Amino acid sequence: MQALLAVVAILLLAVAVFAFQNPDAVTVRFLAWQLSASVAVVTIAAAAAGFLAAALASLASRLVKWTRRPGPSPRTGPPVAPPPPSPPPQFRP
Repeated sequence: MQALLAVVAILLLAVAVFAFQNPDAVTVRFLAWQLSASVAVVTIAAAAAGFLAAALASLASRLVKWTRRPGPSPRTGPPVAPPPPSPPPQFRP
């Protein structure tokens, strides 16, 4: 778990360094929308959107596994008493 946290921290640091070394303004167009912002804002927003998408996908897969977990088997009737012990064997000399 600590290794995963270290990898995520390194990736976030790399994204932040890239974003802040590229302060130029860019225009992002998607369908009818148009947004003008710095590369830093666009990069950090894209990284955050990717993180959110991965977290939602992970949550969905965990939810599917949780709902498919088999529960206790239903009983068909009242509890059955154990059979009585058998009598001890008799030895003849």
